[in-house]
Amino acid sequence: MRAEWQAHIDELLKEYRDKRAQLRELQERLATAEATATAADGMVTVTVGSQGQIKNVEFDPRVYRRLSPTELADAVMEAAENAASQVRQEVQDAVNPLAPPDLEGFDLGKILGAPPRDFEETRERYGFRPQE
Repeated sequence: MRAEWQAHIDELLKEYRDKRAQLRELQERLATAEATATAADGMVTVTVGSQGQIKNVEFDPRVYRRLSPTELADAVMEAAENAASQVRQEVQDAVNPLAPPDLEGFDLGKILGAPPRDFEETRERYGFRPQE
């Protein structure tokens, strides 16, 4: 009987170590997750991190001649929201395999909150108001 228990304990210990390694890998993946999106015909590029923070914004030099300040702000917000949506999906895809099987339909968005519905809500939520 002792050998059976030892085999069971060894199996549980292996499962624990495997899950711990998977969680460590998930933590690293979530810490480095980011997505990049463009708007305004590629003239605005925004990179967003795993928690929705803007990590980088790039403008094509032509953007200043082609877009008004309001249009530029809208393009930045559009690219940021698209990148945030992509990174949310990447995070969801990374978390899903480790979610317990009884959490079918697990939605990370319910935990992190829904993304803004549109540019106006994004501006209000984050207090962003462009000057014209």
